[in-house]
Amino acid sequence: MSDLRYLYAIAGAENARAIAESELRGVEGGRVTAVVEAALSGATSTVRASDYDEAPLNEHLRDLDWLAPRAAAHQEVNGRLHELLDAVVPVSFGAIYRDDDGVRALLRSRAGELAERLASLRGRSEWIVSIERDAGRPSESDALGALEREIAGAPPGRAFLLGKRREEVVRDERRERDATIAAVAEAAVGTIAERVYREPLIEGAETPAVARFSVLVPRDRQPDLASAVRELERSHEGGGYRVRLSGPWPAYRFGGLE
Repeated sequence: MSDLRYLYAIAGAENARAIAESELRGVEGGRVTAVVEAALSGATSTVRASDYDEAPLNEHLRDLDWLAPRAAAHQEVNGRLHELLDAVVPVSFGAIYRDDDGVRALLRSRAGELAERLASLRGRSEWIVSIERDAGRPSESDALGALEREIAGAPPGRAFLLGKRREEVVRDERRERDATIAAVAEAAVGTIAERVYREPLIEGAETPAVARFSVLVPRDRQPDLASAVRELERSHEGGGYRVRLSGPWPAYRFGGLE
């Protein structure tokens, strides 16, 4: 079997030399090089057909022990390209082509769309703002305090019913507080980010996760985003919430290719 081409990301043709000189090593340790077509270039490396042709790759994708280190290598390459270049369109893991001509055909057939994506991402990074509830912190409110005092003085049967009522009040108050901090956080990062996407959480899951936002931010405004997140954390630390910021990342959410 002949070798195949693994595609990590797309950049402008003017970045081909920087990609070639980056000395990056990608999936399976392959040297990352550039394939150029007109105004675009694709960052690629060589992989074995015995592992990455369609049938063996589909089989490997079911094996998390096989997948995890290779997905990490893929992310590492795109992270370094994002640091080195002013704009990259990241590609999801597992984009395989027969040869350089296959990569060129992609760049040629989607040239207009890819140029637009690059323009929208130039000088920008993706960040993740996440909010978690401190599960160990007890709820406090006047309504709960009154219920707990009533429970303490009630006979067993009534205490049981009041305990159920207390659980409902705790849930309702928690939902209200969660909604409030999520709205405040979205408004705060929205004044800095060009685009904000609220990631869906698993419905009904009892987790500390309250909200998670992907945000697209110009690189010169990254200090402003970090400052806004610190202020959110400071202003809500007494209420039992943690606000975290991670990044910068290539813009998978806002411009990546599946």
